[in-house]
Amino acid sequence: MGELNVESRSLFIADNLEVLRGINSESIDLIATDPPFNKGVKDFEGTVVAGTDTEGRKVRYKDVWTWGNDVQGEWTESIREDHPNLYAVIRAANAAAGEDMGAYLCWLGIRVLEMHRVLKPTGSMYLHIDDTAHAYAKAMMDSIFGRKNCRNVLTWKRATSHNDARRYGRVCDTILYYTKDTGATWNGTNVAIPKTAEQLAVAYPQQDQYGPVRFSDLTGAGVSGGESGEPWRGYEVSGRGRHWAPPKTSSYAKYIERHFIPGYRSINGVHARLDALDAAGLIHHPQKGRWPGLKRYAAADTGNPPIDIILDIPGFTNYNRKDEATGYPTQKPLALYERIIKASSNEGDIVLDPFAGCATTCVAAERLGRGWIGIDINRPARKVIGERLKSEVKQSMAWGKLVKTPSKPPKRTDDGEEAAPELVLVSPRPKAPKLTARELRGRLTVADGLKCQGCGWVPHHEEYLEVDHRVPKSVGGKDDMRNRVLLCSPCNGTKGNRLTLAELRLKRIAEDRMQDKSWTHGWYERVGKHGGSH
Repeated sequence: MGELNVESRSLFIADNLEVLRGINSESIDLIATDPPFNKGVKDFEGTVVAGTDTEGRKVRYKDVWTWGNDVQGEWTESIREDHPNLYAVIRAANAAAGEDMGAYLCWLGIRVLEMHRVLKPTGSMYLHIDDTAHAYAKAMMDSIFGRKNCRNVLTWKRATSHNDARRYGRVCDTILYYTKDTGATWNGTNVAIPKTAEQLAVAYPQQDQYGPVRFSDLTGAGVSGGESGEPWRGYEVSGRGRHWAPPKTSSYAKYIERHFIPGYRSINGVHARLDALDAAGLIHHPQKGRWPGLKRYAAADTGNPPIDIILDIPGFTNYNRKDEATGYPTQKPLALYERIIKASSNEGDIVLDPFAGCATTCVAAERLGRGWIGIDINRPARKVIGERLKSEVKQSMAWGKLVKTPSKPPKRTDDGEEAAPELVLVSPRPKAPKLTARELRGRLTVADGLKCQGCGWVPHHEEYLEVDHRVPKSVGGKDDMRNRVLLCSPCNGTKGNRLTLAELRLKRIAEDRMQDKSWTHGWYERVGKHGGSH
């Protein structure tokens, strides 16, 4: 795992992509974030509520994306070259849901790639999204984290009702829960919901001197060799396809050790544990039945395990303005993000929110004893988070001393550039021989196919295509094979030394749309635009 190169309690007011790219790999324990949803609204606006230093300040953020204004050519090219599965998802969304959705996924995807990189192998990510984009966002997350690492698609009921004419009321958001790997932190018992009195009465219908109790099975499915499959006290279980399984490491085993049998969990033998339980009066022997049962007491009940539908934490409405409401238009309740943080992190872990907004994730992390890093592009967030921490976390120190607000993005110390290099004695690598234009064309034809990578025209011969840079040298492009591309003469002339390949493609799309020309699948592959030759 990497070493974190950012101080805890840091709030960056910046484009989160710049900050994410500066954080060391595998240094974050949990990401819980609530990005814009691509709802198709021009922008969102809210007013910070009274009682804070930022009273009356407007907060706005964009919620419509376009290829020409919001997506950099470098992002598209990087995704196309290095993340083909994500690129395919973006193309599909672009075709199925429109160019604003494709542009949104490209804008969000380049950031989620960095979030995946900075997560520890034991880390998790929660992406809050609504029904406008959640299907496409899940496909994006599958392509980055892997479908097997999707642990849940959580449904949060944010409102009790919603008046939507001619359709069902839209009252739910989706929270996509992914882990970096299979060994991610999970503390589900920390967020279990206590049973009601009615539920306890049903679950524990018996009564003895220690309170409500029920009798549970002492066996497990399947025949097992050794002691667990042998008869005990005249009860034979293997003949019925079972084996003895008294608790040893569970929460109930801890309860037994604490209240009935000191040192119970250190008893290794299966029959020895059964004997100890029987001696303590914790085994019920039926007059009729196959085998005895373990007494389980209501006092040890751990509650209802968390489920993937969250109904008990309402969002904010015009008639439900809790004290924690700040005026941010998409603010989420602290209880919702406290549940996420309790379930997927431990005290002292670092929680990151790249779309901090009014800092709900940061405040929840602070209250639960976690470190945190927040990023937001809106300047009012700096004051709002300080005010929230002072009022809700009851910090005695001034918020300016509590919260760090770095003026520049961090610099990675794990990539071999900023880190102090180790002294390694090796022979210098010989320079590769310089390729001729013909050799370059031949290699690029094998790699990318015989066609112009700008407009898709297919010539009769590769000599009709010219070699150029994907990213011009004038803006930092390098002279290597990965940065070379084949273009027809008109595309090469249009691109010049100013445009990247991705920007050229976007320009071609705009030109053809103005002329009402047809397109095939993808954003830039033309059908019969040049005929057989130029």
